Amino acid sequence: MKKILPLLSLLSLVILTLIVGCTEQPELVEVKETREMMGTQVMITVYHENENISKAALDDAFFEIEIIDDILSSYNESSELSKLNKEKYLKNASGDMLINIINSVYYGRLSNGSFDITVQPVLDLYSYCFGDLERAPTEEEIESELEKVDYMKIIVSGESILIGKDQKITLGGIAKGYIVDRAIDILREHGIEHALVNAGGDLRAIAGKNLKQDWIIGLANPRDKSDVITVIKLNNKSVVTSGDYERYFEETKTFHHIVNPKTGYSSNELISVTIVADYAMDADALSTSVFVLGAEKGLELVESLEDVEGLIITAEKEIIKSSGFD
Repeated sequence: MKKILPLLSLLSLVILTLIVGCTEQPELVEVKETREMMGTQVMITVYHENENISKAALDDAFFEIEIIDDILSSYNESSELSKLNKEKYLKNASGDMLINIINSVYYGRLSNGSFDITVQPVLDLYSYCFGDLERAPTEEEIESELEKVDYMKIIVSGESILIGKDQKITLGGIAKGYIVDRAIDILREHGIEHALVNAGGDLRAIAGKNLKQDWIIGLANPRDKSDVITVIKLNNKSVVTSGDYERYFEETKTFHHIVNPKTGYSSNELISVTIVADYAMDADALSTSVFVLGAEKGLELVESLEDVEGLIITAEKEIIKSSGFD
């Protein structure tokens, strides 16, 4: 099996409960905080015997999220991403930016072009047509923007990034997962061994060696949030879901934010894809990749990767699980 690169990589995800069991360990105290960040709610929960250490860890983790979001955000005009999209060239890019671009190109190749961060011109067209013109884009308009889409035109040389003169990129399918991973890194630097970071449905959990129980995550039906489809046990794993209900441009969800880079139209074969992997960045990129690939080819991709599992819900509401999905 091929192994995904372990780089510093909604069907709703509902935290049902956390049961902490320990043997001959100090009593652990729960510290939890939620903040509005990255256009969503970010909740961090930690268990540690020292409440002051937990609070300091939370503050530093949230600070790290804010710093990286300022670098990778498409909404911040002074971000590195915005600068790259405007100038088409970025010299002395930060490590955070380089990691996201390099991994994005990697997943473009792994998915045979189904993951492509250069689809931003198509998304801009959707926003303009539905927002300003109050209509769907025409086939001719989509074909025109589709000519700009090609992740293979991205060139990374040392600390510099170059994109095509008519290209714009989006990191919406990978950056949030990466930021979750970085938040976990910060918590670990503070000695936190049991924590959960949930950034709008991108989750990563860590658990100490002496703690017996896993984090218990309920996976809710995207069409009926009161219905829990399955329960996922997380221990030093990540889970991310991509779906047509996250961001869409009109009520039928025919046009939503997960665009097939080969057609210019939103992928409509599936309702949602949930990926479980070691790193949130990998799970984030793979959930988008599988959503675009569809049930058959998407499942093939998941089965080809080590330590990756997936759950797919088709437009006909059929639930398909990979061979190791519990």
